[in-house]
Amino acid sequence: MAFDWRIFRTSHRNPAGSELDRITAYCGGAMRGVVGVVAAAAGLLGAAPPVSFAWLGPAIAIELAWTAVFVWAALRRRRLASWPMACDIAVTIALCLTQAHLVSNDALPGGASWVAAVTTMTIVCANFTWRPHLGVPAGGVVALAYLAGVGLAGATDGIVTAGIHLVQITATATLMTLLRTQSAVADDELGRLRNVQRAEIVRRERRADERAQNRRVHDTALATLTVIGTGGIEKTSLVLRDRAAADLADLEHMAATAQPPAGPVLLDERLRALIARSGLRIKAELTRCTVPWEVGEAFAGAAAEALGNVARHAGVDTALLRMTVAPDEVLVEVVDEGRGFDPGRVPPHRYGLRESIEGRMRGVDGSTEITSGPGGTRVALGWRP
Repeated sequence: MAFDWRIFRTSHRNPAGSELDRITAYCGGAMRGVVGVVAAAAGLLGAAPPVSFAWLGPAIAIELAWTAVFVWAALRRRRLASWPMACDIAVTIALCLTQAHLVSNDALPGGASWVAAVTTMTIVCANFTWRPHLGVPAGGVVALAYLAGVGLAGATDGIVTAGIHLVQITATATLMTLLRTQSAVADDELGRLRNVQRAEIVRRERRADERAQNRRVHDTALATLTVIGTGGIEKTSLVLRDRAAADLADLEHMAATAQPPAGPVLLDERLRALIARSGLRIKAELTRCTVPWEVGEAFAGAAAEALGNVARHAGVDTALLRMTVAPDEVLVEVVDEGRGFDPGRVPPHRYGLRESIEGRMRGVDGSTEITSGPGGTRVALGWRP
């Protein structure tokens, strides 16, 4: 069995966690970008004494430039990384501590300044980036820097804004903890599902390999033994010697588990090779046709079993092997004028029809239609490209 273990690979070891990282990166980057631009515009439009343009101009330029870098890093990496977040905290702390030169006295009370907006966004992004053991202290440092900057600017209500920042830190950390916990639960469930799928794939592949080997044993050694047991061939017959040698070669090839050849095959040539081995007088009506290797094997194996059934059960020594090729279907038919049988009364344990014919075609997404009666039997094998 040639099994491709690459089907077990996944693009992410933790897909739910990776998706959460991607969403928070896009959301955090977008929010940081919007707030950065709006805050810069508000800072310029709201400039009033004691704001110094010698301080405000470079601060706005640095804020806009850093905002662009932060957004680029978030979108490019599809996650909020530690180094952009650390730099963002450093830039925000610098803005907080220089509020006396950047924010007018009217905007300081109540946390209504453009620096306060940047501070809030940095606190949120810190908890987006890190788990609480890092995100909460980082947000606290930024909040303390804002409080210190307000005090240096001479404002007296910084405690109210600090309380707001504390609520923001707590709420964001709690939300991200819940989301990360649920994503971990989802990843565990997905991991269990992958393990079940892997076990099922292995079981199915092993079962398919067993069925393929059983078909070949049925079509070779067991078929020969059946002919001998029913008196269809003499023990001393040269035909028996040749047939037994061919069966042995086939079983040895199967035991070697050689890798099957790749590429297309000529189906008509594969079918012509069956005629000499069938022991029947066969009228062949074959059309030139190329099919994938595994499809050719299925057609040839199923047709060989159908011809073998004619020889063993039909009571005639002639048959028709016909192939027709249409744009949407390849059809191979084995037709005889023998005694016929009732397909509905074939016992389930009879392997020939169920696996050697129907199972083979089903394995390549093909179809099988069997009609039989007193006037003969028709086995139609179909496959759609």
